[in-house]
Formats: sequence, structure tokens, C-alpha cells
Amino acid sequence: MKLGEYLQTFWKQANTSLMDLFESLTASVQSKTKKKGYSGYLPTDVLEAGLKTGRYIQGHMNVNKSNASEEAFVRRKREESKEDSGSDILIHGMSSRNRAVHGDVVVVEFLPRSEWKGRSNVIKETTESTSESKSSKDEEESEDNGDIMPTGYVVGITQRNWREYVAAFAQDEKTGQKGGKVLVIPWDYRIPKIRISTRQVEKLKDDRIIVRIDSWDIDSQYPNGHFIRSLGKIGELETEISAILIENNISVPPFSDAQMKELPVDTPDNPWKIEDVELKKRRDLRDSHLIFSIDPKGCEDVDDTLSVRHLENGNIELGVHIADVTHFVKPGSLTDQEAKKRSTTVYLADRRYDMLPGILSANLCSLISGVDRYAVSVIWELDSKYEVVDVWYGKTIIRSQYKLFYELAQLVHDGASQAEIVDNVPELQDLSGEQLVTKIDELVLAVNQLMTIARQLKRKRVRGGALELESVEVQVQLSETKSVEDLTPKDHMEIHDTIAECMIFANHWVAKKIAESFSQCALLRHHPLPRDNQFGNLKSCAEVKGFSVDINSNKTLAESLDKCVDPADGIVNKLLRTLATQAMSNAAYFSTGSLPNDQFFHYGLALDLYTHFTSPIRRFADVIVHRQLMAAVEAAYKLEIPGNKELSELSDHINQKHRASQYAQRDSQELFQCLYFKGRDSNDECCIVDAVIFQLRNNGVYVFIPR
Repeated sequence: MKLGEYLQTFWKQANTSLMDLFESLTASVQSKTKKKGYSGYLPTDVLEAGLKTGRYIQGHMNVNKSNASEEAFVRRKREESKEDSGSDILIHGMSSRNRAVHGDVVVVEFLPRSEWKGRSNVIKETTESTSESKSSKDEEESEDNGDIMPTGYVVGITQRNWREYVAAFAQDEKTGQKGGKVLVIPWDYRIPKIRISTRQVEKLKDDRIIVRIDSWDIDSQYPNGHFIRSLGKIGELETEISAILIENNISVPPFSDAQMKELPVDTPDNPWKIEDVELKKRRDLRDSHLIFSIDPKGCEDVDDTLSVRHLENGNIELGVHIADVTHFVKPGSLTDQEAKKRSTTVYLADRRYDMLPGILSANLCSLISGVDRYAVSVIWELDSKYEVVDVWYGKTIIRSQYKLFYELAQLVHDGASQAEIVDNVPELQDLSGEQLVTKIDELVLAVNQLMTIARQLKRKRVRGGALELESVEVQVQLSETKSVEDLTPKDHMEIHDTIAECMIFANHWVAKKIAESFSQCALLRHHPLPRDNQFGNLKSCAEVKGFSVDINSNKTLAESLDKCVDPADGIVNKLLRTLATQAMSNAAYFSTGSLPNDQFFHYGLALDLYTHFTSPIRRFADVIVHRQLMAAVEAAYKLEIPGNKELSELSDHINQKHRASQYAQRDSQELFQCLYFKGRDSNDECCIVDAVIFQLRNNGVYVFIPR
């Protein structure tokens, strides 16, 4: 027992003055040690015992980027959280953080309820100062917003997640030097300044550098580390791109010769062709189905195509045909291992890093028009009410007839002239006369029928509670060929929704099939319920405009957002939907054996089962799902499906890589925004925009920029 527990248990009734003395001495000691340094960590056996009894809580520490010096949070599992205020534990101040760094797995002990705090209501500016003599009042003077939450302090660290950090020297770096040592400021403000030894300050002062943390002594304000290498001059494009990749732990080396030797060849002298053995095994759709793709302009990795036709019995057949990546990427191969390691294609503002080599992603697995390709298809028979009568899954051979882009498909639907269609569809330009008219009529009918089906499918999901959320997407135009108006999505939003709805439909039905076949080890995608305490901004902003938001379910939330319309201000609904998006929990992949069945749902899409099947060129999760689907529907398909434990570990890896890719894409967009505005006069019309205040703080405001 700790001394306080002993006195509380055995002496409280007998000698109250003893307890008063103990509490007085404890307060005195704590006030002194807080200024001197950090506390030591508890022994491993004590931590393990405390975790078992529930006295301590373990979790990843997440530092608040907007207030990195004061606020960090440790997230508890939902079943561990008994507090109304949610499942986050506030770690207030650097002393309570006790030398833990963002991302570490820490063990936390709760403070007494009387010492619980709320989140700070002050906006903290980041600073490049390396001075170690900052006032200790920083932690004491922050103001809470009144919403008290469970608060604790770190008593142990079970896993350090130290990595390579991108950093730079501060402008006043000489003030931080002590005996050849200097403080550097990490690129990620959630990481504390790091003390390194170097005599190259003058040479490297304008560079981005890479450093590592080696230790953090109990009596040191900052961790100690060492210099690894320079990335280049700050502000240079390749330097900044390298920094983004390193900070998001993304490694994209060139594909090796050994990997390339595993893959087929497609050259003018040795063209790739359909194998006879595959022709016998697969359903051939080349002559029986009008198959086409609809993608953004310039898309090279076309991994999905569609077909729609009327059947003799009066029903409609809808088909989604996805590139058969698993035919070329065998389990355990070098290509498979590299794809697993990367887990996703990384899209930056000016480039992309593919998950698969180009011979697959831009060629043999890309369902471009006019060539034969292997596919995995889901084909539904729908009745007049668009209810599913039958569904077929299997491997196919397809030949896409048209490669359309969003704007063109929308024009086709909106009644474009024959001349407009021919001018924009290369596949039609060699035809003439009656043959041309017939082909155009077939294409127009298929696009219109597809959009009708998608509207009905979406209507059903919306009735079930599907959310239509908003986010502001920054679009970076790297050439002068298009105007700003050409880049806005409004002109092809309906066709975009059509394609998205068909992909959602396919993902849902594949999820149903693999969950039915592999109840303990199917790879699904779960979107959990949002936490009620994340809706504060949304509810307060809605109330200011006279609206009420009901967050009891996805259906009531969707209905509330539909009613939050200000006829005089179209931005209101857009902002509220954006705030709803920010309140959402993150979707994640999981193995069905790791969650109870009632947790399989996808909250945002209002579906009981969901997975990712439609993009195996750029997502490794889809590759796994393809293998599971084939194992479920083809008795001759020999493959050992990963068990729950292995699949759960793989899910964690894929989730981490997926998030890293999203963060890198966001960082890249921010970089190009900086480059875009750099050097512009502040009176330039590009630098002036109307904004909406959506949150007040004691010393500032947060604004929403709709442009």
C-alpha cells in the first residue's frame, strides 16, 4: 500500500489529525517537486497489478496539436468508461505527462475528483523560441471551459513509440546552446523540443533535419537525442515532400528487380493476352454486356467498371466489375509482401506513390476501354422496385467499351447532343451512320438507367439513417489548362453520387457474403457511434441559428441536418454538416472475431455490414477481401484464410497506414496552399475571403472558410 492508503484504511477513524498532517505534507512536497522535475515510473509488476484491478488505465497518449504544451488525452475503451463525460482522460500539463511523448502507450492513474479539469479555453500559439526559462505559469494560468472531465497523470510507459523526427533550428538557437548542445524544434508541434549535440548549427540552420530521441532524464526539461541527416533547405519542394513522408512514417522505395520479375510482361514484342485456362474458368462478359467506366479526368488506375441491362423477364441486371488484382498478386509473393507493407496508394497534391507496380496499377489491372481484362464481378437481378432478386459473385473476363469521365457522363444524362458526345468519346469517333446512332442510344440509356438505380439505392439508405456530410476539399491545379470553374464539383455531383452508390452497394453485398462464410475472420469495415461529447460545436452553432440537432441516432441526426436550412444563407447547412463530419468517429477495418456482432455496423452509411472490395489496385484491404470472397464462392479456390488473431493484427497495420496516407495528403495540400499564397500581396483578391465564426475562445475565435 501507499502511505496514504494505509492511513486512510487503518488510522482515519482513530486519528484524524494524522490524516490532516499527511495531506498537508503531501501538498507541500507536490508543489516543490512539480518545479524541480518529473516523477519516476512505477515498477512493472505494480503497473500490471493496477491494470488488472482497474486502478490504472492504459492507452495511447494523444497530444492536442492546438495546445501541445498543456493538453494530452488517453482514450479508454468504451467498456472501461463509466463517466458521463466520455472515454478520454485529460493529462493536463507537462508535469502530469511525465516525459511521455505523443504516441507512447502509457499507464495513467486518476487524480482525485476535486482536481479534475476541463479542456482549456485558450488558443495557444506555436513558438520557435528555444528558451528554457519560460514561466511555469503557463500550466497554471490556462482557463478551463467548465466541462470537467476525468483527469490523470502518467505513472508508467509500457511502449515508447519514438521514431525519426523532422526538426529545424530556431532563429534564436544560440540562446539554447550549452556546451555544444542545442535545442531543435520538431516539425510536429506535439513533440517536445529535443536537445542534440552538434557543431554544425551554422551550416544547418536553414535546413530541415532528422533527429531521434535517445533518452529523457528525470531531471531534464527536454529529451536528449542525436542528429541523423539533413533533408535539404527549408521551403524547397522536395525537402518538404520528404518531411511529409517521414513524419507520416511512409516509406516508398522503388519496386525491386525481384518483385518485377514475378510479374507478367506486356510489350509490343511480347503482348499480354488472356490465358486459355482462365477463359475456361471464368464467365465471359465481353460480347453480352455493355461495360463502361466513369472516373475523374486523367485517371490511370481504373479499378471499377459498371454494366446495366434489361432482362427478358422485365427485371434489371446491375453489374459492378472490379480489377482482379489477386490473379497477379499471389499470397506470400514479394509483390504481395510489398503491397501489404504499403497497404495503400499515397496521393499527394502533385504526385502519387502506388501500392502496386505500374505494370499492374496502370496497365494489366486497369480496366481501360477496348482491351480484355480479368475482373471479379458482382451481378444483381433487381425487380421493378429495385429489390434484389438474385446476386452472383465470380471471376469474369470483360472488355470495357467506354472510358468516360464524370463531366461527360453528366452531360450524357443531361441530354448532350450527338456531336458533343462523339467529340468527347474517342471510342465512337470511327463509327458513322446507323451504327453510330445505335451505339450512342445504348450509352445514353445505360447512363440514365444507372443513375435511376443509384437514386433508388441511395433513397433506401437515407431512409435508414445514412448521413450526407460535408468537408471542404482543397483542389490544387498544377497547370494553366483549366479555369477555377472547371474544377468545381457541382457540375458532376449527381454522377459522382451514382458511382459512389454503386460501389457502396457492391461493398455491402460482398461484406454480407464473406461475413456469412467466415463468421470469425472476415475483414469488414466498422464505423462506430460518435461520442456525444463531440457534438458540442454542432449543437451550439445550430442553436445560434435557431435550429435543434437530435443526435440520438444517425437517422435523427440526418433528419435534423436536413431541416437546418437558412434560405438567406446557404453556407449555414454546409457548415453544420462539416461540424457533424468533425464529430464523427473514425471508420476502421476489423476482423469479425474481434467485435460482437452488434458492433459490425457502419454508422455513417446506415448499413449493418460493410467492407472495401472495389479498389484493390490502391488498397490492400480490398485484396484480402477479394481472396475471402473467392474462397467463399468457389470450392476449387484453394487458399488458407488468415485466422482472427492474424487478421486483427493485419487490420491494425492497414488502419495505421490508411490514416498515415490521409494525413500525408492533407499535409501536402497545406504545403501547396502555402506555396500558392507565398509572396502574394495581402490585398490580392486571392488572399481575402469571407469566413464564419463557429467557436469562441477566451483569447480568439475559430473560423470556417467555405471557399
